[in-house]
Amino acid sequence: MPTPNIAVTMLILLSTCAAIADPIADPAVSADVPSFSVGSASGPQGRTWREIARLPDWSGAWGLDDQSFAKVVATSDGPAEIPPFTPAYVKKHRDNVADRHRGDVGGNNSANCLPDGMPNIMSVPFAFEFLFTPGRVTIIPENNEVRRIYTDGRSHNPDPDLSFEGDSIGYWDHNTLVVDTIALNPRAELFVGVKVTKHTHVIERIFRKDRSTLQIDTTVIDGIMFTRPYQYTRTYKFAPTGMMQVFCTENNRDTNNKVDLTPPPLDE
Repeated sequence: MPTPNIAVTMLILLSTCAAIADPIADPAVSADVPSFSVGSASGPQGRTWREIARLPDWSGAWGLDDQSFAKVVATSDGPAEIPPFTPAYVKKHRDNVADRHRGDVGGNNSANCLPDGMPNIMSVPFAFEFLFTPGRVTIIPENNEVRRIYTDGRSHNPDPDLSFEGDSIGYWDHNTLVVDTIALNPRAELFVGVKVTKHTHVIERIFRKDRSTLQIDTTVIDGIMFTRPYQYTRTYKFAPTGMMQVFCTENNRDTNNKVDLTPPPLDE
């Protein structure tokens, strides 16, 4: 049996470990994080081909509509549609807008052929398509970034590597796919030029609003970036022309602020 001093020490250590493990103890994590439980899933979850056949049909290509694109521009250029930023991020956003208006786009991922990352990849003017396979929904945009959303009932990886698309798990709530994404690389973008943090937590509700419209309701939680959860909606139209192939480096004429106007070689 441990002596009283050792017992007290053990209790202090256990209490400290509990505080570290509690995400609310981290000031970067908001207490307003919506609950997310794969166990609350209802209906078919697409774990088998038979279940996939009972899921909504989202086949084809989908692209941001004009109204949502206008909102994206208003948010990234300011001052309209500004998220509930903390003072530090108000300044980051203001500086980013000023840089872009001067023609300095060096801090933008797309200008440097980096992935947009989450959540910005769902607000850029690329079409994307859904691929349903057992236990997973894959979102493939035209610029070749790939999002993998696991719907097989797993929890988040307890020790994930940070990535531009993050660690995503989801479940089907009737005709809505609910997606929870964490473990984002701090170089991923919230929107053009404004980066996320390693604490950024994204929750999406994706559903087909009508025959030709897909809607995504997004909540972004990050106690460093926002004074409260940032919520927004984007709508997408069915693209009958399908997907195009987009490579950042193909026919790129502006690299590291050096413009090359040499004509591309003619096909022989």
